[in-house]
Amino acid sequence: MDNGLPQERTAKGQGKILVLEDSKPQAQRLMGILRERGYSVIAAGDGMEGLRTLTRSKPDLIISDIWMPKLDGYGFCNALKKDRELAHIPVILLTSLSEPKDIVEGLNAGADYYLTKPYSKGLLLSMVNSIIADRDSSKARNGAHTFEVNTRGKRERITADPQQVVNFLFSTFENLVFHNRELSLTRQELKSTNDRLEERIREKTLSLEQEVAERKRANEVLTQTLNGTVVALARAVEMRDPYTAGHQMRVSELATRIARELDFSEDRLEGVRVMGLLHDIGKIIVPAEILTKPSGLTDYEFLFIKAHSQAGYDILKEIQFPWPVATAVLQHHERLNGSGYPLGLPGDRIMMEAKILAVADVTESMSSHRPYRPALGIDAALEEIIGNRAILYAPEAADALVKVLKTKGWRESGLRDKAPDQTDLGRVL
Repeated sequence: MDNGLPQERTAKGQGKILVLEDSKPQAQRLMGILRERGYSVIAAGDGMEGLRTLTRSKPDLIISDIWMPKLDGYGFCNALKKDRELAHIPVILLTSLSEPKDIVEGLNAGADYYLTKPYSKGLLLSMVNSIIADRDSSKARNGAHTFEVNTRGKRERITADPQQVVNFLFSTFENLVFHNRELSLTRQELKSTNDRLEERIREKTLSLEQEVAERKRANEVLTQTLNGTVVALARAVEMRDPYTAGHQMRVSELATRIARELDFSEDRLEGVRVMGLLHDIGKIIVPAEILTKPSGLTDYEFLFIKAHSQAGYDILKEIQFPWPVATAVLQHHERLNGSGYPLGLPGDRIMMEAKILAVADVTESMSSHRPYRPALGIDAALEEIIGNRAILYAPEAADALVKVLKTKGWRESGLRDKAPDQTDLGRVL
């Protein structure tokens, strides 16, 4: 990189990182952050120089800008991922581009993570540390899949490895959560200033109203992107198991209706919706052959299934949602009498949202087809919930479910209401 920067410095750190950045000040800042943490850093000024550097450096991680001369970040990723010996190296796209189409293009190019400028030093280092710590796991890929997502009313096609999709969307989601938090702090500071300087601000009412309107529009766009990312994460998990496609979305809808029946506030209802969409995110760790096995599971295989609640919590616990999403995901298989998993919690230690997810999850699972049994139907689900009311399931959640199923038109929304003769509940509960 012909910009006066030292090309490499060996440090006591945990890995080697290649930085692709054509801006000298931005490259110096990024390299300084990484070297301060103890990483060995190599610099390149564009994608072509980066490819030449790869053949001799073999870095553990690549952080690349998108807009660069000669070969941009997308072209660099495409070339890297076509090389069998180098394709396992994870790539973070670090860019000022933040539109959904840019995110989709980054995924299709083969990038693994996404971070927008201006970036948080703490978020950057957290992402880098996590990637370097798991560097060996990035070498195992399941092959590319193609699926579609809806971004602002436009359907985008993505072809990528499922684990790459999960990594990429989680990094995008964490990045958006950070910027959303920064936006919230800015709005709080604006309100405080308004209280202190009311007379002076009154003279500038028009300009402030325009600024608030712009911030409101920006927040709406951010909210849409966050919602789209949550849905995409749910679909990324379901890609691995075609028999449960749509399960998380249907559980989310049913759980939200139950919570509405219990007079939850609008903000709390939104939390239940997100919890439902992500309640099975931990199944990303379960081998696909176990998820789709058409016969009974061994005790060892069932341990994998039971581990998904804890895995989901571990995935989500560092993301700062406005609601206790990770805790609800951890507890959604707990039962009132302490017979659930993973912690065997009694009813007084299970949060209400998790109790709602429990009845919604069981109802949807029993009403849908699975590889090991046909759909059991809504009537069988009602029999299970009512029969174990106040034993396994919270009475208020069970009663609200009954009202939803009988009076709110849920039978018309896609769940089957005719049960077959077979009643295998072993893997549902």
